[in-house]
Amino acid sequence: MENWLRSIVDILKEGVLVLDQNLSFIYANKAVKTIGLDHEKIMGLKLFEVFPNLSYETSVFCQVMKTGKPVIDREQSFFTYRGEMKTTLTSTYPLFNNGKIIGAFETFQDISNVQNVTEQLHQLQLRQKKTNTIKPSSKTFADPFEDFIGNDKTILDIKSKLCIIANSPSPIFIYGETGTGKEVLVQSIHKASHHSIIPLVSQNCAAIPENLLESYLFGTTKGSYTGAEDREGLFEIADGGILFLDEINSLPKNLQAKLLRVLQDHKIRRVGGTKEISVNVRLIVATNTHPKNLLMKNEMRSDLYYRLNVLNIELPPLRERMNDIPLLAEYFIQHYNQIFDKQITGLTEKALEKLLSYPWPGNIRELKNCIERIMNLKTSGCIEEKDIDLQDLYQISGTFQDVTHPLIDVNNHSSFKEMIEETETKIIKQELTRTGGNISQASRNLDIPQQTLSNKIKKYHLENYILKIKLLKNG
Repeated sequence: MENWLRSIVDILKEGVLVLDQNLSFIYANKAVKTIGLDHEKIMGLKLFEVFPNLSYETSVFCQVMKTGKPVIDREQSFFTYRGEMKTTLTSTYPLFNNGKIIGAFETFQDISNVQNVTEQLHQLQLRQKKTNTIKPSSKTFADPFEDFIGNDKTILDIKSKLCIIANSPSPIFIYGETGTGKEVLVQSIHKASHHSIIPLVSQNCAAIPENLLESYLFGTTKGSYTGAEDREGLFEIADGGILFLDEINSLPKNLQAKLLRVLQDHKIRRVGGTKEISVNVRLIVATNTHPKNLLMKNEMRSDLYYRLNVLNIELPPLRERMNDIPLLAEYFIQHYNQIFDKQITGLTEKALEKLLSYPWPGNIRELKNCIERIMNLKTSGCIEEKDIDLQDLYQISGTFQDVTHPLIDVNNHSSFKEMIEETETKIIKQELTRTGGNISQASRNLDIPQQTLSNKIKKYHLENYILKIKLLKNG
């Protein structure tokens, strides 16, 4: 029976900790890893060895063992022995044997992410309120596309379309590979509108934990969960302006249904609330997965897609607009001249030829990162061919060779297992590159469970590879 109970407790999502009367840990389930603990290594350790910042006065365990009374749903913030700050929603109960307290046990949920998101929303509210107190400027933007660089025909067509649709209230659906400039495009739409003082609120949906998305989007009502306050979500913060939601396909289906209702009724309801709040928001969404694949793989509700796809823009990858590379490179050179206080005068002809020889799988963001890296090291004159290390780019951006050559060379392997492992590694690296290091999105594209992909990433030691991709993406 004891083994059965342990098996049951071990699969719970809530963490469980048990102490004896000497404040030593005698049991912990696997879920304690959510607060950075190893359920096996803490066995036999004292409470204050595991939580060094606690004391007899501040420990709920000590309070419960002293009073014999449980403490239910207490929000606790503490540092683990690894120095990590954590916040949990905790319930602690005394353990009795023949009327005598022999220990205590605790169940908890890690709500650190809830606290972080709540604070982020609060800061966003404060910034937006500050923006709304600024008097409208008389300044007009002679060129709202000053940062949306390109003279390629497809880009010029997009610019001409934006001049027409900038002031429409209809939603816009943007598709473009990672790094093609979707957010810059949205900022241009904002500038091109007649009222550029209106708020523009941007959020990448994949960056928010799934269980927090609803409160982040729609806000919270005091008492809806322990610690919840009356707080606006992104729709209320963006009221009267534009809300840009990137990686919209990361929304779970239940939230897609709620988003569809907001589009139809122009009303939201906060988490835990009963009151409907009217909002006037122009919604712009984007994805780096082609819409036909979203619908084919059932990643997005078709009714939501067609409701969002009133106006659509497809941003071409950089490899399809190579004639814009000289213009973009010059723009980034001048940009970093200002930041680094340098006077780099441009590119030599050979350097430009070298840039044009590379396919830029990371698109404009990769080119920007390349120029920044060179500008950090260059002190004067022009950027020359020798300054551009394409091999370094190949290594960081996901191995162009992987997609232009056979996946494996049978003659160079001693076993079938090696061939399979190398093939898997290359496919995973290719997909991680395409999704900008987003494991969740990559697992969906590969049609395998996210946990399976995470295990393979660990098996093939690809953690540093993902880090490089994300550094490139944020560059």
